[in-house]
Amino acid sequence: MSALLDTSRRIALDAPALRDLPPNAPARWALEELARALGERGAELGGAELGGASRGGGETLRIEPASETGEAGEGFALRREGGTVTVEAAGTRGLVYALTELADRVRMAPGEDLFDGPFPRQETPTARVRSMARLYCSPEEDHAWFHDRQGWRDYLTMLATHRFNRFSLTLGMGYNYPYHNPWITDVSFYFPYPFLLDVPGYGVDVAELRTEEREENLEALRFIGREAARRGLDFQLALWTQSYDFSDVPRANYTVRGITRENHAGYCRDAITQLLRAVPEITGLTFRVHVEGGIAEGDYGFWREAFAGVAAAGRPVEIDLHGKGLDETVLDLARQSGMPFAASPKYLAEHMGLPYHQSAIREKEYPPEQPRSAREQLSEGSRKFLRYSYGDLLRKDKDYKVLYRIWPGTQRLLLWGDPKLAGGYGRSSMFAGSDGVEWCEPLSFKGRMGTGMPGGRFGYRRQGLATRRDWEKYRYQYRVWGRLLFDPEAPRETWMRELRHECGEAADACETALAAASRVLPLVTLTHGPSASNNYYWPEIYTNLSLIESAGALAYRFDMTGPMRFGNAPTFDSELFATAREWAERLLAGEAEHRYTPFDVALWLDALADTAEGAVRAIDASRDGTRAPALRIRHDSAILAGIARYFAEKHRAAVHAELFVATRVTTLLEPAILHMRRAVAAWEGIAAVSRETYADDLTFGPQSWLRGSWHTRLPEIRAELLDLEALRGGGLTETRRPTAETERALAALDAWQPARALLDGPAGEADFRSGEPFAVSLQAEADAPPVLYYRHVNQAERWQSQLMRRENGAWHGEIPRDYTRSPFHLQYFVSLSQGGVAVLGPGLAADLSNEPYRTALQR
Repeated sequence: MSALLDTSRRIALDAPALRDLPPNAPARWALEELARALGERGAELGGAELGGASRGGGETLRIEPASETGEAGEGFALRREGGTVTVEAAGTRGLVYALTELADRVRMAPGEDLFDGPFPRQETPTARVRSMARLYCSPEEDHAWFHDRQGWRDYLTMLATHRFNRFSLTLGMGYNYPYHNPWITDVSFYFPYPFLLDVPGYGVDVAELRTEEREENLEALRFIGREAARRGLDFQLALWTQSYDFSDVPRANYTVRGITRENHAGYCRDAITQLLRAVPEITGLTFRVHVEGGIAEGDYGFWREAFAGVAAAGRPVEIDLHGKGLDETVLDLARQSGMPFAASPKYLAEHMGLPYHQSAIREKEYPPEQPRSAREQLSEGSRKFLRYSYGDLLRKDKDYKVLYRIWPGTQRLLLWGDPKLAGGYGRSSMFAGSDGVEWCEPLSFKGRMGTGMPGGRFGYRRQGLATRRDWEKYRYQYRVWGRLLFDPEAPRETWMRELRHECGEAADACETALAAASRVLPLVTLTHGPSASNNYYWPEIYTNLSLIESAGALAYRFDMTGPMRFGNAPTFDSELFATAREWAERLLAGEAEHRYTPFDVALWLDALADTAEGAVRAIDASRDGTRAPALRIRHDSAILAGIARYFAEKHRAAVHAELFVATRVTTLLEPAILHMRRAVAAWEGIAAVSRETYADDLTFGPQSWLRGSWHTRLPEIRAELLDLEALRGGGLTETRRPTAETERALAALDAWQPARALLDGPAGEADFRSGEPFAVSLQAEADAPPVLYYRHVNQAERWQSQLMRRENGAWHGEIPRDYTRSPFHLQYFVSLSQGGVAVLGPGLAADLSNEPYRTALQR
């Protein structure tokens, strides 16, 4: 092993360009962080003094400017020649990332070569915005971390080290006005201003809050801002709620006094200005601009005042507008403020799916003929298509950023860590001119709506698994997410160094187990979407929606069109995925299904479970498999593998159940029951792990479907199997013989083969001009002319299609000039049949991390 560093010697620092850095400069902090890491390993960095070359023992760290300059430059390069490591950085953040990369190597180095790792190494960012959101929802669970100064230093250091460039402290997200009014008990920071400020001239305060507490809250916010800026992080403050029924919340723990209809807008305006002046490190504010933030849709006067309050702070502060219900008028008000502004739609409903942006929204998200109410005239009316995706925001000529927010509906507690999906998110977060992604971190909404419990953020029953601070359980998750957003092609060593440091000989098995397990819930969510709301659908700890009867309707009826059956639950991408009911109807009609079917999904889930379970066994066999970090990965991966088995069998059972519902042929219940027995067995395996590992009541809300644990769900899972068996044998349905139509459907089901992906097709130019035809070609054999599907990058629109024609040994299609004449980019894909097997081009790759369509940008 080469030894850049002998721990008895000092490393010289050659960094004349850094001589005049101010004390609070991010680069100075990063250099101190590297010196601290070396100190922990018994080494010294030239006294850690900035300036010219300092004397060392032959080893040197040289810092040079790169050809690109500027504060925003984030790229960097590392070179090594003999005893010299050279850092080239494109700007302040690039230097921070380079130095923290070296510090990370030092801390994780297994031997004397403390800078061991890939050289040369050059990185440039893919996703321009890489944001992490931390939510305050419960004083019982959140007060301690909010005021933990050292905790903030460590947490923000971790974010900067793993290439995040924005941190968002999120307040007021605990309830959705007015839907949650009956549940309001804990309003800490719900309407945030009076918990932080005394705004002169308004007489607004919180009755139960001492002045000293309010001042401590503001000082904590100032501290967070200073520490974020010190590390080169943008500091976003999300103010999700601007009003609620202050005088009509009898069970609330705090009383906001002094707000009237007359002074409300002015108070919020002046509070925003005062807050921005009190915390000058705030670089952006996020606003929820639809009714759930407390302001009726169409009340543009309030937002005019609020944005004026931002501008009055006297410096550029980005106005980030949550996408739901957003219209051109609000965008124009932000534009008129003179501030930079952005729109932040949800990535995939209030959940996490595969990295690509859904090809089509659910039918329920298209605008209705009449809005549900006047105060919801946009989010539940003319702009409903923006409820859970990018809508029509991605126009060619947009003058605002688009940043996607991944909501914490799918996976809230279990570990996640798949470099392939994380890299896919890095690429797709830049889709069609977008700018990046914000991730609501693990444990978001823990203790929400008054369900917080002291010490409840860890959730472990088993001793020895809880970390010192809640986020430390997810260190590897932050690493994978941040670094692969920054560089989707990052070398494996960048995440394996932590696993080897923490899990020893079990590292490779831990990587494999968690990577496979981490694809399970995103795939389940994308393909089974009974509710887009995180308040009703939690696939991680699933509330059962039955195959035939209506068990589970209480949780899902808010957001699902009946009948309330598992096989009728929509997917989150109806253009590429068929439900069990849709496929059963096609089978009975003798029609081919060109989309992915529930059987395709089941095969993927089984493959993921096979991989994860094999790796779990390898962890168990490893001598380091009993280390706490390895055990945490082992238990969570085992649970996720069980979830994969459960949903694979449930999807198969649903197809047979839907055929039974359509035909009433009783023998079709037999395969449904067989698959449900396997599903129940899988859940029993999950419960065996969770019963020993996790608490009985993991609370993310007051309703039964937002709390509990896997083992507490077991009775309802078992009950469905009993219901099916009773339906078969209890005389509850009339026995019918299969018709010719049914026999044909069953034969087609028996002959089914998995859909294939044609990853290199179709082909078209990367860009186009408005008003010119757009040519698409395909080199493939096909049973019949392939179908070309195309659409503007606008979720308010439906897909168009045409048959391709055969010319000169290839298939050709053309998107008409009248269709390309629009303000939007284009996306397209093809479907065809080869030997009776459905083929999608490009379709999904084996690792599920790619975009299953092509995108052409308008020049």
